[in-house]
Amino acid sequence: MSGAPAQSPSIAVVVPNFNDARYLPRSLGSVFRQDEGPDEIVVVDDRSTDDSVALARSLLAGRANATLVENPANLGVYGAIHEGLARVRSEYVLFLAANDFVLPGIFARARRCIARAPRPGLWSALSWIVDEHDRPIRLHPSPLVSLHDAYLPPEACIRLANRVGNWFTGTTLMFRRDALEKAGRFDATFMGMADLVAALIVASRDGAAYSPVPLAAIREHAGSYGGKTLSDPDALDRMLERVAERGRREAPVLFTAAFADRMARRLRWSSVRRSGAGTLRVLLKYVVLCPFDLLPTLWYRALGWLYVRSRSRWTPP
Repeated sequence: MSGAPAQSPSIAVVVPNFNDARYLPRSLGSVFRQDEGPDEIVVVDDRSTDDSVALARSLLAGRANATLVENPANLGVYGAIHEGLARVRSEYVLFLAANDFVLPGIFARARRCIARAPRPGLWSALSWIVDEHDRPIRLHPSPLVSLHDAYLPPEACIRLANRVGNWFTGTTLMFRRDALEKAGRFDATFMGMADLVAALIVASRDGAAYSPVPLAAIREHAGSYGGKTLSDPDALDRMLERVAERGRREAPVLFTAAFADRMARRLRWSSVRRSGAGTLRVLLKYVVLCPFDLLPTLWYRALGWLYVRSRSRWTPP
């Protein structure tokens, strides 16, 4: 990280929503209650059939920097996200699911970290996983790739992607808007992996800023998008072929045949883990599919988790 911070970047929040009225007050409230908030807030309702529109309108009332977009037809998660992306003008954008929420200090920390880096393609931090009632379950098991705020240049991002896979959590990802546009936005056919694939491409081109603190909460619930992505092994294999094709086109330095193979193995193991298989089978599959991850998992995940957990306590926002 450079010593002298540059101008603080502007940040927008895009919240795609479909029938998540019960979570909207929590999600939007977590943005509103920040001491240092975003420059723009755009809620995109994707043709909800509950009372989301009326509720969102009342929650956004009186906020000059907030906009409600009502899609005339249901466009799906990434269709709604792209509608929101087209409305914002800030330099960086956070895409916040309506059933997740952010924690105090996220925008201030992101601005400081980004301002000390040479225009990174994205910024990310860590997240908690919470239940339906906002109670913490555990820290999200993403790799800890630095012990302090850091800028990771493209070559470092490529090395990390090969060594640990994805270190991003989608709930904290703030993309530089023009970098995301140049990378082709999100591919909806990648389902719950679309934001993480985009993050890998952007980081390999433009580098990434990183803060090793939990600054968001991911809600664990039945029927999550990530769970659906990994639930059908055959569909997952077809998706992985498309991911490799796009990767070779957009980020050939990262998406080598070896990296595509590692990514496929990691996701196939994640599919087994989510299938409800017994612990022994899951462990055996891990050893068979991902032997290259054994030491990195110990160093970046297990020891990293202990380090972060010892320094972070859940404080209800």
